[in-house]
Amino acid sequence: MYAIGDILGAGIYALVGKVAGLAGPDAWLSFLLSACLAALTGLTYAEFSSRYPLAGGASVYCRRVLGEQAGFLVGTLVLASGITSAATVSRAFVGYLEVFVAVPDLAASLGLLAVMSLINHAGIRESSRVNLVLTGIELTGLLLVIAAGIYALPGLPAAQVSARLSPAWDFSAILAGATVAFYSYIGFEDTANLAEEVRKPEHTLPWGIILAIVLTCLLYTLVSLTALLVLPLEQLSASQAPLLDVLSAAQVAVPTSLFAAVALFAVANTGLLNLVMASRLLYGMAREGLLPRGLARVGAMRRTPFLAVWLAFSLAAVLAVWGEVRLLAQTTSLLLLWVFAALHLGLLVIHRREPVSSEAFRTPDWVPLLGAPACLYLAMQYPLEVYLRAGSVLLIAAGLYFLVRLRRWFV
Repeated sequence: MYAIGDILGAGIYALVGKVAGLAGPDAWLSFLLSACLAALTGLTYAEFSSRYPLAGGASVYCRRVLGEQAGFLVGTLVLASGITSAATVSRAFVGYLEVFVAVPDLAASLGLLAVMSLINHAGIRESSRVNLVLTGIELTGLLLVIAAGIYALPGLPAAQVSARLSPAWDFSAILAGATVAFYSYIGFEDTANLAEEVRKPEHTLPWGIILAIVLTCLLYTLVSLTALLVLPLEQLSASQAPLLDVLSAAQVAVPTSLFAAVALFAVANTGLLNLVMASRLLYGMAREGLLPRGLARVGAMRRTPFLAVWLAFSLAAVLAVWGEVRLLAQTTSLLLLWVFAALHLGLLVIHRREPVSSEAFRTPDWVPLLGAPACLYLAMQYPLEVYLRAGSVLLIAAGLYFLVRLRRWFV
């Protein structure tokens, strides 16, 4: 449920229109292509999380396989992706909040981040309970959208249905849409950072990751088909609250405010789980000596890494001021594609170095062999401004590593 809750939410509720604007009638193929890439990467994460069930996720995996420098760089990229994703959903939150009240965009974004950080500070049990409730709500919202498409289908002319759902098979447009659609699937990798807060992680984490990707792929494909069927492409691509507009166009008797509330909960849940992941990653990297040890401090009452929690909030708040939804989503995706390519290569290395135990999950060699070039190929499709932002993160990561090493030399 954590993985499903993290994958669902802001991605589909806020970005289906953005994907349609890039891919046109091929938008559902962009979601399907992104799901295939997410499935390959999910299988690689499944084995790593089974071999090394430790907080820190990708950073720990790469440190064990490729060395400290790789572990620090990958950890910083994953951390940046989580922080950027939290900022993304805080900006997406504004579009649905406007249905209820006019609040300055920045105030709404920072308010969401603050509330989610308070829940994160309270503890993993409290965060998980909130996630269970919010995941149930967002699942209901997506099923309602799919039902709206089924309800509207008999009343639409056959020619219109064919025109709106027939793909153009424009591969360049599909790839462009996938650069945004891929953001909708990220979240499964966050689950690996909770390995030390899961019972029997060697078995639970791999299957949790795989099932989450399969179920969300099915939902996203159906929702994107529904959106293309019900709304004209121009209206869908321009919408700030696309699924709300789908329900209105389908003339489903659901109060606008009710579905807007569902969407708000979905977006908020993604923000919560991003912040949980980022704080646990900061904690894991600090405990491994890759970041200042103070970030590994755990509060006596709540047993949460409180300094890491509020550092994650502060960084997300800064980014929330820095960009709009599409650009933030693409930056998040690009950072993670670099990480995923490194992990695929790392899995090939470890298959030759260490035999897998009989209790651990085993991923076939063909998965990373396909996954690494696929991640790198999709990473080549982003606009220049996204590379500039992601490049600035790499420079910051290099600077942080230098400062940590410098501190070791003099302490």
